[in-house]
Amino acid sequence: MKAIAAYFRNYFRNGFSWPYFLLLTLLLGGFTAFVYADKARLQWTGGGANDVWRLIQNFAVFGGTLIGAILLWYPFAKDKTWIRSPKFWLAVIVGAGAFSMAVFFYWHKEWIKHITDGPVEIFLLRISRYPANLVLLMLPVFVWWWVEDRKREPFYGFKKTNLQPYFILLLMMVPLIVAATFSAGFLKQYPQAIRMLNAAQITENRLGYGLVFEGFYGVNFVVTEIFFRGFLLFVLSRWLGYGAVLPVAAFYVTIHFGKPLGETISSFFGGIILGVIALETRSVWGGVLIHLGIAWGMELAAALAR
Repeated sequence: MKAIAAYFRNYFRNGFSWPYFLLLTLLLGGFTAFVYADKARLQWTGGGANDVWRLIQNFAVFGGTLIGAILLWYPFAKDKTWIRSPKFWLAVIVGAGAFSMAVFFYWHKEWIKHITDGPVEIFLLRISRYPANLVLLMLPVFVWWWVEDRKREPFYGFKKTNLQPYFILLLMMVPLIVAATFSAGFLKQYPQAIRMLNAAQITENRLGYGLVFEGFYGVNFVVTEIFFRGFLLFVLSRWLGYGAVLPVAAFYVTIHFGKPLGETISSFFGGIILGVIALETRSVWGGVLIHLGIAWGMELAAALAR
């Protein structure tokens, strides 16, 4: 825990601006409140057959938030040379564009419908976005690393780190997870596995199907950590330093739109914490442990609360 405390002392001394933090929090909070005020707005991001407008909407929300947060940092940044760097802006567009496409991509669902039907079809449709995200997000990340960074560092965040402090942080989250089970909105959303099994009307081997779902569900969180706290944060920090933490955290909030409001709000602060840890350790594995622990912990807590 002393090491983690030192990480944040370093962050607050060298890369944190209270005026920027308060201004970004106010604007992001207002945007989030606006989105959650109307159920239709919660569907702003997604995919749809032959609906290119959905892809444009995805980029408007994801890319607009990331770019807006970065430009908002400009008056507070000590080094402002990034504003004129084409490679910096290319990295921003690749990051926001890759995630926009991953959310938009739907062709795999059409393929599944052609090869199966019944409960298995619904099950495969429900889990298909997880392996799709693995390919659609990791492919551009790997290409960027191969072209730009393979001689500079290991694949983004693939560095060993001491996981003991993160187990302690995870234990500190247990009371919050338990408290969440008293929320009707939380129990409506979780456990994801049981929602999937019921939607697919799977009555046989529910445990087996449930475990397969949880496995893919977990892989998705690993991909998320590599993408946000590895690729996006590591690359942008070359220009922004610690100033990259808050814009990436703001982007991270928008991918939670549609989930319970409390989870969306907490994702901002979680994104900051995991971002600082990742930059200090040059590793994503602490974040992976925390993210997986919370995700599976919420699944278990919600199942026990039913």
